[in-house]
Amino acid sequence: MEPKFIRNRQRAGIEATKKKGVYKGSPSQVDTERIKELAADKIPKARIARDFKVSHMTVYRALKAGDDSVA
Repeated sequence: MEPKFIRNRQRAGIEATKKKGVYKGSPSQVDTERIKELAADKIPKARIARDFKVSHMTVYRALKAGDDSVA
């Protein structure tokens, strides 16, 4: 029963800090703009991922970030 109360208090604290704009997670570890530049230069996404030592999904997320044309 107590773990449930702890989770509820933790969730309430997280929600309160999110409303204040403090709880934002860790900063980005990759240079999103550089990834977009390389992709625009027709560099294969697999090579970009290998060069940045990240997964291919990270590359796709970076390319999708800020792209309003994707619904």
